[in-house]
Amino acid sequence: MERSKITWSSFDFSNETDFEEIIIKKDVLKNYFVYDAKKTLNIFRKYNRYADVLLIQKNFKYWSIGEIEISKHSFKNHIFPQLVEIHTLMEENIDLIRKNYMEIKDLDNSKELEDLIKFNKPFLNLIIDKFPSNYNNILPLLNSFCNVNLVQRLRDSDENYIYINDDYYTGLIKKEESNCYINDIVLIIDYPNLLGLDRLNINFLEHNGEKIHIQQQFGKIDGIDRLFWIMETKVSDGKYKLKNDNNTLKLKR
Repeated sequence: MERSKITWSSFDFSNETDFEEIIIKKDVLKNYFVYDAKKTLNIFRKYNRYADVLLIQKNFKYWSIGEIEISKHSFKNHIFPQLVEIHTLMEENIDLIRKNYMEIKDLDNSKELEDLIKFNKPFLNLIIDKFPSNYNNILPLLNSFCNVNLVQRLRDSDENYIYINDDYYTGLIKKEESNCYINDIVLIIDYPNLLGLDRLNINFLEHNGEKIHIQQQFGKIDGIDRLFWIMETKVSDGKYKLKNDNNTLKLKR
């Protein structure tokens, strides 16, 4: 007897709580270790702003603060303003956020994970079931400051479920580049793990065709423990991009 063909159809989430439970308890986001993370992102206690999950990229290249939303929520009045607020708080309160996220229950406190959080800035991820049809062109704007993970749920006639993912990353992750800042001869790198500096011993970089030796240091900057690099040759102060090109760090504006 010929078996009937299985037909899958989209089955939307009715509420955010159900969607969040799926993200946390099932291995839906294949590239990440996912932790429930209702940790405050702001210092002033008149109100608390929380995100939903902590995402650890499985090769420890980066970590992200994840905001879970469903498309039934207003993108204009709820989702987008909340993402902007969280991104702003991440910039303003990075040391508080690092401390709070390291205290998450059941977090694997290996040195590899601790160093990832301690020495790398977090990214922001929007995890959503789909985009509202009138916001299909919003992706480039979102990717200018956050990653997007689309998770669609499908159901067959026997009520079996599968989840289809589409991941859209910021330019830094796609290119494996990092923002960095130079002050005098001090080089501070926002995402050293993206450049492989957690496992590679690279002691020079290239800038405008010149080879500049660098030395990794650990110490206090503005009263906070930091990982930084001392440059043998001074270049102009300011913001730069740094890329690992075949184990050669290349510095550019």
